[in-house]
Order: sequence, then C-alpha cells, then structure tokens
Amino acid sequence: MEIELAEALDELVELQEASDAAHAELTQLQEKLGEAAQWTDEQHVTWRDAWEDAREPWWLLDTALDHYAETTGLDRDELAAMVQKAAGSVPTPDED
Repeated sequence: MEIELAEALDELVELQEASDAAHAELTQLQEKLGEAAQWTDEQHVTWRDAWEDAREPWWLLDTALDHYAETTGLDRDELAAMVQKAAGSVPTPDED
C-alpha cells in the first residue's frame, strides 16, 4: 500500500501544482484587468474564459483527492494537507 500511496502522492502533487498555477494566472489576470465594475465586455469574456480554463485543474485535484482518500482510507482533509505541504502550497485563510 505504501508504494500505491507514494504514487498517489506524486500524482496529487502534480495536480496541486497545476491548480496553484491556474490560481496564480487568474490572480495575475485580475490584477491586470483591475476593478471588475470597470471591465469592458471583452475583458469579461477574457476573465470568463480564464476562469473556465482554471476550473479543470481544480476539479481534477478535487476528484483525485476524493478518490485517493477513499482508496487509502485516509482522511480527505489530512491527505489534502499532505499534498499541499509536499507541493509547497500554502492555503489561503479562507481555505482553512
């Protein structure tokens, strides 16, 4: 089971890193676009498209965490914390 968990952690860390990168890209885009109330229609479309692109890595990570937690018998939150630590990811205050 340890080898399976190690392999699962490797995959989960990759997914966490992709999720973190997507979040960083959205944050940078929002900073670039400025206040949402001032956006043009084109900027709203740009944001929506970027949001849709970012949802995939988030969904993949969430689904994989559920699967591996169930498969290994680990608590999902503990597994997520292990993955975040291994990926060097720091949760934001609202994720605590």
